Amino acid sequence: KIMKFNYLFLLTLIYSSTGLLAQGNFNVKGFGSMEHNLEYHQDVEEFDLAWQLGEQSLFVTGDMGNKFSFLGEFSLGYRGGDIHANLHRARIKCNYVGNHSLMIGQMHTPVNYWNDVYYHARIFFPTTDRPLAFSYFIPVHSIGIRAQGQNLGKLNFGYDIQTTNSLTGDGNNPAVLGAFHIKPVDGMRIGASYYYSYIPQNNTMQHMHQGSGMMGSMYAGSLDYQLINFSFARFETKLEILNEFSMVSSRSDTLGVAEGYGNYLYIGYNIKEKYTPYILLDMLKNENNELRNGLVNQLKYGVGYKHQFNPLINLKCQIERYTFNPNWANNSTSNYYEFILQLSYAIY
Repeated sequence: KIMKFNYLFLLTLIYSSTGLLAQGNFNVKGFGSMEHNLEYHQDVEEFDLAWQLGEQSLFVTGDMGNKFSFLGEFSLGYRGGDIHANLHRARIKCNYVGNHSLMIGQMHTPVNYWNDVYYHARIFFPTTDRPLAFSYFIPVHSIGIRAQGQNLGKLNFGYDIQTTNSLTGDGNNPAVLGAFHIKPVDGMRIGASYYYSYIPQNNTMQHMHQGSGMMGSMYAGSLDYQLINFSFARFETKLEILNEFSMVSSRSDTLGVAEGYGNYLYIGYNIKEKYTPYILLDMLKNENNELRNGLVNQLKYGVGYKHQFNPLINLKCQIERYTFNPNWANNSTSNYYEFILQLSYAIY
């Protein structure tokens, strides 16, 4: 079903793009990244060295007459030695009154600041990669309908209410989301969200990044999946802070309720607008009886530096250390250091 949806939206993207281009209100932006990675696995005293080509993506926007607009995002990337095409977003938006809108299609699920604000383009990321929770907890994409309000009142209140397919892509068991935020001062956003999905058969998650749904092949029963997120973002001229907290709860008839937690913290400081040293701390922890993602106990911390040549190209250098629960990962990969040199760019 997911493949059919993706092909349908890809055709919609191509068809809509042709019409928008003819009307002269069509915009395409390109994004990409390249990386050099060096890993040191201290348990076996081995080095891994590799060059990688990151996602190369297109971001398409355009007006479709009065009150209607289109947004599409798709990419090409390497996985398992092959090139894969991915349709991340393809949605039509109707701005029906004031700052209130309705959207239909495939969208980023607005569970936290990161997934609501950033594209798949690495040039916008404060660090070289997404928080660890995106590999396990976060439903990155959703297909359905969404009501949205932005910049309402003195606190710039915003809301997102949506109903979409469940985590496994089953339209007969829709997921629901309520997300709210305020922007009390320029550069600050504080938000919270609640996400619920009933999963009749615990197979691999369709709308998450690689690594999610690890227990799908081990437990095939039904689950109630709940996710609560809190976000704090403050991006000033000098100081940058982003904290994303996630709490997941899965309930099964056999083992009851199991919980997991994740927290990502980024702090950066801009020097002359071009030079940004930063630190990061990222952790995940699941209870032993969690049947959706399994026993996960990860910690990543590091330091980095971003050099912005201009708004369209930057270079990030990041040194980080990963630690894992030895009962969850084998000894050869349980702890390692990684150095990442990432060049990110945009073409407008």
